[in-house]
Amino acid sequence: MVLGPTIKNIDITVGVLLNGASLADATDAIIAALLSDRVLGAITPIYAQSLLTDWERVLDITLIADSNYQQRLENVLFKLAETGGLSIPYFTRLADRLGYTITIDELRPFRSGISRCGESLMHHDVMWAWRVNITGTQVRKYVFRTGLSAVGERLLSFGDTVIESVFNDLKPAHTFCYFSYQDR
Repeated sequence: MVLGPTIKNIDITVGVLLNGASLADATDAIIAALLSDRVLGAITPIYAQSLLTDWERVLDITLIADSNYQQRLENVLFKLAETGGLSIPYFTRLADRLGYTITIDELRPFRSGISRCGESLMHHDVMWAWRVNITGTQVRKYVFRTGLSAVGERLLSFGDTVIESVFNDLKPAHTFCYFSYQDR
């Protein structure tokens, strides 16, 4: 921390010394003033600097290992600006802003008089599920391997944690999102 000779620092030093305090007390007062300025700047994430991690913690943002300060700040501002929506067009635009090409299918149960022969039979609770079809992304696959995997793990798992976490955070509370990954 640099204690430069600013007007504020000089005012604090003179004020503390005039009250009969030592130079160490004046230095402590300057450090306290600088720290208070730092905390005051953290009221908004734009000026948070080293306190950006507190914003990420409060907003429950999962940190990506290689992200720099600008990317982290952008994620915080994005999370603050997004309030969630209930419509499929909202989520399609959200995915587009994140760099994904998606479609969302609202699944519906088979109903006599409405559904046709040949349609799949689905449970009646499927009307609360969305199938999010993600195309054109490279999805990392994790295959169960002896010596690397543990008992109880799936034989194959895959997914894109970025879009899945954003959707699960902002989706309507009654909705279940099922993600389907397609090469093209």
